[in-house]
Amino acid sequence: MKILSVKIFRDIRLFGLIILCGLWKLPTIANPDSELNVQVGVAKVDVTPREPVVLAGYGGRTKEFDGIDSSLWARCMVIGRNEPAVIVVVDNCGVPGKLRSLLAKRLSKRGIPEKNLVVAATHTHNAPNLRGYAPILWAGRASPDQEKGIDNYTNFLINKMETVVVEALKKREPMQLGWSRGMVQFGGNRRLIREGKWAGFGFQRNGPVDHSLPVLVARDVKGNARAVWANYACHCTTVGSRNHVGGDWAGYANEMIEKEFKSAVSLMTIGCGADVGPQPSGGLGDAKKHGSSIAKEVKSLLEKEMIPLPGVTSVTGSTAKLPLMKPSPRKHWDAQKSAGNFHGELAKEMLSQLDSNGKISSEVDYPIQSWKFGDRLAMVFLAGEVVVDYSVRLNRELDWKRLWISAWSNDMPGYIPSKRVLKEGGYEAEFSQVYYGLPGPYLPEVEDTVVAAVTDLLKKDFGAKENQETAPFHRFPSLEPAIFKRIASWLKEPKSEKEKAVVKKVREGIGSVIPTSAKMISGQGQRTEWHNFSGDFVERTFIRQSEKGVRMSWTFPFNKEKRKETMTLCFVGGLGWKTEPETGGFRMLINGKDPIQFDVTTSPAIWLSSDKSIELIYLPTWSSSLDSGGFFFVHILNPDDQEKTNIKISVSSLGEGSMRWFALDSEQKIMNRLKQLREAFK
Repeated sequence: MKILSVKIFRDIRLFGLIILCGLWKLPTIANPDSELNVQVGVAKVDVTPREPVVLAGYGGRTKEFDGIDSSLWARCMVIGRNEPAVIVVVDNCGVPGKLRSLLAKRLSKRGIPEKNLVVAATHTHNAPNLRGYAPILWAGRASPDQEKGIDNYTNFLINKMETVVVEALKKREPMQLGWSRGMVQFGGNRRLIREGKWAGFGFQRNGPVDHSLPVLVARDVKGNARAVWANYACHCTTVGSRNHVGGDWAGYANEMIEKEFKSAVSLMTIGCGADVGPQPSGGLGDAKKHGSSIAKEVKSLLEKEMIPLPGVTSVTGSTAKLPLMKPSPRKHWDAQKSAGNFHGELAKEMLSQLDSNGKISSEVDYPIQSWKFGDRLAMVFLAGEVVVDYSVRLNRELDWKRLWISAWSNDMPGYIPSKRVLKEGGYEAEFSQVYYGLPGPYLPEVEDTVVAAVTDLLKKDFGAKENQETAPFHRFPSLEPAIFKRIASWLKEPKSEKEKAVVKKVREGIGSVIPTSAKMISGQGQRTEWHNFSGDFVERTFIRQSEKGVRMSWTFPFNKEKRKETMTLCFVGGLGWKTEPETGGFRMLINGKDPIQFDVTTSPAIWLSSDKSIELIYLPTWSSSLDSGGFFFVHILNPDDQEKTNIKISVSSLGEGSMRWFALDSEQKIMNRLKQLREAFK
């Protein structure tokens, strides 16, 4: 009896200690099975440059780095005992295939077949340039000392990669593998499209993305996370061309994950995000926020049950031949070789190939690799900077619920554009090719070639199920559903007298809005995309106060018989660049008369026509410190004075020399949006 009491006391004390330490929260892998124990080893090594070296990623930087924002790392995970699968992830812009081959040759002596090795890069644009990466970027403009620095760092990195693999091999122990998928949303398509063509870099909110965050975890026999591997499709360019060494958002994600899971090594790989950029960008603060969003989602996933994995059961691969447009003849390159720029250096490279081989290759060797974890997960490793369309298509043609796609793996042939990107043209499709030493763009068949090579490896075991649902992470989610809830909450808050007046006018006017949407008819406005009333990026037409008299016009077609005593027209648009000089504002005319003068604001406002017969009411529902978007109401007190059909509204600039703008959204959908606004105002 006494022994039993002691045992019970000890059990109670142990249970209390577990609760006190919070260990009851340790997540588990669903249906743990001793047969799922896999030999796993992880390690990391610091690869921050010790000597001066130029950085890759931006052609405008011409000097060695002048500061270090954060350390760079090579991280390794080894899975399996005999002929293990090995991944090395390096904080770098890209690792050329020749360097992978050198590493593979060294590792073959340790029982690692070359086909089992993946070398991936985080694509941070703030890491040293490696020999063979984007070879035209530094050709002809690097000094002898800079060339030596590139070679020294390249050799240093190969040695460090070998070291980290050897250490991971030594640290192998039985672990349980599990995986799950979450979602983060800071990646936005960066290709601005105007009239079907590339118009520069920015935030094309309606462009395709891949917001999936697949995560793999390896836990030791005590349940502690020892390896955490996450994958997200987005450029590591948050910091911009700052000439400092750093890992950008991927580096901060790894740092924060390892801080949360102190016994773990974190590996961050990058998906098909060649045309996806971090939003917002601009500095270290944004990079840390993006890294934090990854770390928080990883933590959330690891606190839930995950799908168990049996280790890497199959490694397969192939080399596709990607077709380029027919290279230009020698006379073209002869004419270009003296250009004294990147194109001149490319011409010299092409002439060298002609002299050595008698021709310029019209194909690119493209390695593709796959790891299968039984029938539960297939990982695909694609080389180069792969645009997001490949993820969209492969997730349609294969079972996306069991698919993981990484890019920037095993080689760096440059951008891999899709049919869409090639049709739109621009950077990823055309003039980026010069930096990678390629003679011209790919043919549209490149997309089918890559997809066919991947599906050939996977379709038997991981083909799409009949009528499978569409992957939910390829579109930037609209903020519109949430904005009306936010408006309803705002209406309950205390208000200034000015705000109260606007709310009263809007509440009165909603019921008399003519059920028709604004239709653009003419003007000198420019088209762009910017935040609308909910914060979504939408297409719109805008004018600035940069030139006096610039005008845009639209109509509201309707039937006079449907008028009431008062009539209200409604449209969605915005006002912006509040800090620019005031120059007189804008003038609105209704059917060519009743002028109303207004200007940029981020607050609710009412403006009157000169005879006070027409009110312009502005209810901003999204705003920043400079801009706003929202609902405009034109309240006409004497509708009988207007034309029988089609009220025409014109807005023009009254001043010049200022970048202040007024915009009208291209897509109005006004009646549906007013219905939701009415609900919010109840």
